Amino acid sequence: MREALKIGGQYCTAYGTLWKDGTYFPRGTQVSVVGLHVDQGFCVRFPAMLDGEPLETWEDWSEVDFLAQEGSIEPPARPLSNAVLAEARDVLSEAEDGCHLHLHDDE
Repeated sequence: MREALKIGGQYCTAYGTLWKDGTYFPRGTQVSVVGLHVDQGFCVRFPAMLDGEPLETWEDWSEVDFLAQEGSIEPPARPLSNAVLAEARDVLSEAEDGCHLHLHDDE
């Protein structure tokens, strides 16, 4: 992503995201940026709620390639395999609540 992120801006994810609770969002999911911080990075809101709260996460600035201009990312041609999702869920089982993994389609 070469352009500046904007609070309230709509973007698409460049790769899939699996949350510890099992929620999975494929590449191309529309998200919004709801916060920017020099040290913390940028806050992304996903199109879901968890326990009545918006599903959000802070991403480090090194993850800025996670976002692309709205409509510029095609959804994956095929879903991730069950083996990849099972392995990712196993990794997340030891993580803190609210943790997530970014999964590239070629993993």
